Amino acid sequence: MGRRTAIIIGCLTLAACDTGDGKTLREPTGTLPPPTVAATTTELPREGIGTLPLLPLEDPVLGEQPTLPAPVVNNFRLIAPWLDGASIDTRHTCDGEGISPALSWADVPAGAVELAVSVIDDSVASATPTIHWLIAGINPNDISLIEANVPLGAIQATTSFNEVGFSAPCPIAGSGIHQYKFTVYALNQQVELAGGTSAEDLLAFVQTVSIASADVIGTFGR
Repeated sequence: MGRRTAIIIGCLTLAACDTGDGKTLREPTGTLPPPTVAATTTELPREGIGTLPLLPLEDPVLGEQPTLPAPVVNNFRLIAPWLDGASIDTRHTCDGEGISPALSWADVPAGAVELAVSVIDDSVASATPTIHWLIAGINPNDISLIEANVPLGAIQATTSFNEVGFSAPCPIAGSGIHQYKFTVYALNQQVELAGGTSAEDLLAFVQTVSIASADVIGTFGR
């Protein structure tokens, strides 16, 4: 191998160089592989491992929403001497003594100023309700009505049968089983109407100022 050939090979191996005859060889290209660089990966930190916990997302328009209060549960209830939907005792109908039944209630809602009780025949198809009893002005601290008794200070309306007080259930014979709805109302203001007011007018007022009510159904047929 001649000297010139050796120089050329050395230049190709190392870099561009002078061959000794006044000519410079160009730096070789594509002859050496690029240096090997260890591959690196960027891994996002996982929640709970040396990182701060992720914050809850919030609505971009409304922002973070406040916690809503739990809905108010109404446990106001009425209890009669019979099971809801069962037969009314004969003593409280026109086939018996025709006296008002004992009723009691529980969990009167806060804000009740007075209580009222109505008895309506739901089986009569009429433009106006058939009201057998409507008593108002009951103290909200009372827990019951005694059989055949009106509390002190309470008022009774004139029923659909033109009677002041309790008109006992007395459906026409052969008209089938009637359903009578007994309802207790919690009122947010006192009833200013006088005793003997028509039951329809008093019921309209009671339902307007009622903040809660509870029902029991009793049935009777002849």
